[in-house]
Amino acid sequence: MATKKKKIKSHVKYVKQQQKKNPVSEEKYQKRLKVARKKDNMRRLRNFFIILAVLVLALFIGGNVMLKKATGQTLFGCMKEAKELVDESTPETFRLAQTSYIYSDDGTQLAALSEDVDATYLEYDQIPADVVNAFVAVEDRTFWKNSGVDFKGIVRVCLNYVKSRGQVAEGASTITQQLARGTFLSNEKTLSRKIKEIFIAWELNKKYSKEQIMEFYCNSCCFANGIYGVEDASQKYFGRSVNDLSLSETAYLCAIPNRPEYYNPLRNSENAIARRNKILEDMYECGYITKEDGESALGENISVASVSDEDDNFYNYEVTYAINCAVRYLMKLDGFEFQYHFDDDEDYKTYTNYYDEAYKQAKHKLYTGGYKVTTTMNLDAQKGLQKVLNEQLESDDEVDESTGIYALQGAMTVIDNETGKVVAIIGGRSQDAIQQTYSLNRGFQSYMQPGSSFKPLAVYTPALEEGYTANSTLTEIDVSSAKKSTSAEIKKMGGTKYSLRRAVEQSYNGCAYSLFNEITPKVGLSYVEDMNFSRIVVSDDYNLSAALGGLTNGVNTVEMANAYYTLENHGEYTQTDCISSILNSNGDEIYEDPTSKNVYSQSAADQMTDILTGVLKRGTAEDLNWDSASDVEAAGKTGTTNKNKVGWFCGYTPYYTISVYVAYDDQRATKRIWGHSYPAKVWKEAMLFMTEGLDAKDFDLDTRHSSGSKDQVYDFDDSDSSAPAENDTTNQADQTQDNTNQGDQNNNNNTGIDGNIPSETDGINGGNIPDSSDSNTGDNTGGNTGGNTGDTSGDNKGDSSGDNTGGSTGDTTGGSTTNDGNTTGTDANQ
Repeated sequence: MATKKKKIKSHVKYVKQQQKKNPVSEEKYQKRLKVARKKDNMRRLRNFFIILAVLVLALFIGGNVMLKKATGQTLFGCMKEAKELVDESTPETFRLAQTSYIYSDDGTQLAALSEDVDATYLEYDQIPADVVNAFVAVEDRTFWKNSGVDFKGIVRVCLNYVKSRGQVAEGASTITQQLARGTFLSNEKTLSRKIKEIFIAWELNKKYSKEQIMEFYCNSCCFANGIYGVEDASQKYFGRSVNDLSLSETAYLCAIPNRPEYYNPLRNSENAIARRNKILEDMYECGYITKEDGESALGENISVASVSDEDDNFYNYEVTYAINCAVRYLMKLDGFEFQYHFDDDEDYKTYTNYYDEAYKQAKHKLYTGGYKVTTTMNLDAQKGLQKVLNEQLESDDEVDESTGIYALQGAMTVIDNETGKVVAIIGGRSQDAIQQTYSLNRGFQSYMQPGSSFKPLAVYTPALEEGYTANSTLTEIDVSSAKKSTSAEIKKMGGTKYSLRRAVEQSYNGCAYSLFNEITPKVGLSYVEDMNFSRIVVSDDYNLSAALGGLTNGVNTVEMANAYYTLENHGEYTQTDCISSILNSNGDEIYEDPTSKNVYSQSAADQMTDILTGVLKRGTAEDLNWDSASDVEAAGKTGTTNKNKVGWFCGYTPYYTISVYVAYDDQRATKRIWGHSYPAKVWKEAMLFMTEGLDAKDFDLDTRHSSGSKDQVYDFDDSDSSAPAENDTTNQADQTQDNTNQGDQNNNNNTGIDGNIPSETDGINGGNIPDSSDSNTGDNTGGNTGGNTGDTSGDNKGDSSGDNTGGSTGDTTGGSTTNDGNTTGTDANQ
C-alpha cells in the first residue's frame, strides 16, 4: 500500500534549510525561493478561504450560538470531534465490519448482526486505473490536488441553504467528503451534518494518502441491491473481476454509487447507461481515454446478471421486527422521506422501488456499523403470547405438504398504552422442528384486508368529528342497491333505523356504507392516512367500499394496533416501533422518540372508545364474556372478510392494545373463521395474560356522559321502511363493488418463507352474524409472501362476484412490500 508523503509546513523555510545542507548557485536558490513563496502564499490563500467558508457557514446558522443550538456543539467542538474520529481511525476502520447487537427491554441479547465484507477487498494497486479515473472524472476532478474539501461547493451549499430556507439539497461533496459521510456520518440533509463532513474530510486528507482514500472509497461504495465494493459489484453484475471488465462496463459500474436507487442496473438500466455515457465523456475531457476509445465504449451494449436477494439469517419474531424498526430509523437518519399518500398504483410502485433500495442500504449499515439497539420487546410477554396463539389454534393441525408449516395461521401485535411502544409481536404459530427456516413475520409483513375492524377508524370516529353522536340515527340501507346508485340516490334510500352505537355494536354494513357516503371517503380516509397506513392508494381505495374494509393492499397488525392505540390515547397518534435506544459504534445515542400529533379530537376518540365497549358487552363479541373474566374494562371491534377467509379482532384496555388476525396461509374459504371466533378468543386470552395481576380499571373518558351512558342503547325504527331487519339478509344479494372491471391487473407470486404465505390482499366478507345460515359468496385465492391473486366479493345471502388481483413482495426482515390489485365486495357484520 502506498505511504503518505511528509507534509511541508513552510516551503520557504524548507528551501533555506536545503540551501544550508546542499548549497546551490544564488540564481537557482532565488528561483527556488520564488517558487516556495508562491506555494506558501497559495497555502495561506487556501487557508483563508477555508476560514472564510467556515465563517460563512457559521453566519448562515446564526453564528456560534445558533450552531450549538442546531448541532449541540460549538464550531470548535465540531472540529475537535472530527479530529478525534479521524485520529482514532486506522485503515481497518474502512474495511472491518463491526457487529451490531439487539437487546430486549431487560438487556438480554436477542441477536448479533454481522456481514462479511472483507472477502473482496482490493488494495489500491489492485484497482484498475480506469475505475480510479472514472470516479475522479465524474465525482471529483480536483481529487489529486484538493485538501479533501470542495470550497466552491461549500459556497454553493451556503447559497442553497439560504434560498431553501434551511434545507440542504445539494451535496457538493468531494470523494473524501463522501468517504467521511459514509464512514462516520449519516446521509441526512442538514447543515450541521455538512459542517462535520467538511471537518472530517479535512482531517482524513491530512492523515491518509490520496491513494489510501481512493482505496477506501472504492471498497465502501454502494452499488445498489445491497452490494458494496467495486470488486463485489463486478462479480455480482458481470460475473467476473473488475480487472477483466471493458472500459464501457467499468464506466457503467462507476455510474451506480452516485445515486444507487436511481442508477440501479436492474430497475433503471437506462439511467445507468446515460450516466455511463457522461462518465466516458468526462474521462475524455480529462485526458484519461482517447476519443476512439470513448466512441467505441459508447457503442458497446451492456448486459448485467440478475442479483439474488438472499438472506441466510433467520430470526424469531421479536428480532425480525426489531431489525425492521432499527433499519427504518437508520433510513430516517439518512434522509429518506417516508411516504403514506399515493395518488395511483404507479406512484406507489415508484416509491416502493426507492424504499427497497434505501432499506437494503440501511440494513447493510445496521449489520456492519457496530450499533447497540435496545428494544421494548418483553420476552415474558413474547413467550406467553406465543403460547396463547399456539393453544387457540392447536385444534387445526393441518400442515402444508410442501413446507410442513401449519396451514391455519395467525398474528398479533401488542402495544403498551403507557409508552406507545410495541412490547410483543407474534408472527405465526411456532414449530420447533422447522424453526430455522421460518422467516416470515406475519405480524408486520403480511397485509390483510381488515373487514369491519376498519369501520371505527375510517367511518365512525370521523363521523363523530363531523358532529354525529352515539345516539345519531343511521339507516341500514341495502348495500347491493347502493353500489348501483349515485351518492345523491344513496342519501334518499330507506331502511331500518339504528343508533350509531347499535350500528357499531352489531356491525351493520348498510349503516356504515350510508354514513361513509355522507361524510365522503376523502374525509374518512384522511384520518387513516394521518396514522401512516402504508398502502392506501387514492385511485384504488377512495371509494365507498373502504367503509367495509375494502382496501386493495390491506393492512398489518402493527398498523391496526397503532390506530386502535390512538383511540385509547384520546386521539393522539405516535407512530409506534419497538426501539428505546440506539447507540452508534462510538457509544453515542442517536435515537429520538417520534413526535406525536392529534389525529382525532379527544371528544371523538373518547366517544368511540365508549361505543366500542358495547361490542364486548352486547355486540358481536358478547360471547367472550369479558366482564365476567376481568375487572379491567375493554373496547374492541371484530372483522371478517369474504367467505370467512380472514378474521380480525382489534381492541384495548387502559393498559394494552392488541390486534389479531387469523387466516389460512393459502387464503381458503372457510365456515368457521369469524371476527368473534378464533381472533376474538386469541385476543381475550392474550389480554388476560397481559393484564394478569393488574388493578381493576375503567377507561378515563371525559366525554362518556355527554355522549350517553355506556350501558344505554338507543334504537330507532322506521316503520315505513321496507329494508330488512338486522338479521334479515334476503335483500342483501349482489353486493359487488362498482369497480369490478378493474380486476386482473397484476398477478405476482413470491416466497418469503418455505411455502405459501397469507395473501396480502383479501376480499371483503359478506354475511351477517356468525350464526346466520345465510351463505357468503365471492372468490379469493392467492399465494404469498407477499403474493395474492384472486376474486373477492360477497355480502350476506345471494349471488355476488367481484375481482381482486394483487401482487406482493416482502423482505423477510422487514423490507418494503408491494401489492397491487382491486378489491370488491363487502364485509360481514362482525
